[in-house]
Amino acid sequence: MKTNKNKEKSRLIVYQGDELMVLQKRTHKLKYGLVGGFLKEKESPEIALIRETYEETLVELSRKDLNYQCSIMIRSKNKHKFSKHYFTCYEHNKPYVIAEPHKFRKIEWVNWKDAIAFLSKSDSAVVTSLFKPCKLIY
Repeated sequence: MKTNKNKEKSRLIVYQGDELMVLQKRTHKLKYGLVGGFLKEKESPEIALIRETYEETLVELSRKDLNYQCSIMIRSKNKHKFSKHYFTCYEHNKPYVIAEPHKFRKIEWVNWKDAIAFLSKSDSAVVTSLFKPCKLIY
């Protein structure tokens, strides 16, 4: 079994208003993903995300296009820990296209409320916190 020694991922959240850009995965059931992937050795989360964005969508981003959102630690089913780093990007007008058709069917703009049911648990939680921040009651 192939294991990934690298235990960090970066994810890109691209949105416009209430619309979220998602990659529709090539699965039998509807599943969405966010742009991003594993960090390579000695790669920062930002550089990994710039690389992954180009590999998956052919869009070239720079560090100034990225806005750090948060990082979370996840314990997988087999008890391994890894972290995900989330960034937002306001470059919604860039020509995003599917560059890995063996992984993804298409890129869609979906209302975030409709998308969260089809994202991974961690991606769903971060997207929800972005669009629906906590409300303080005094």
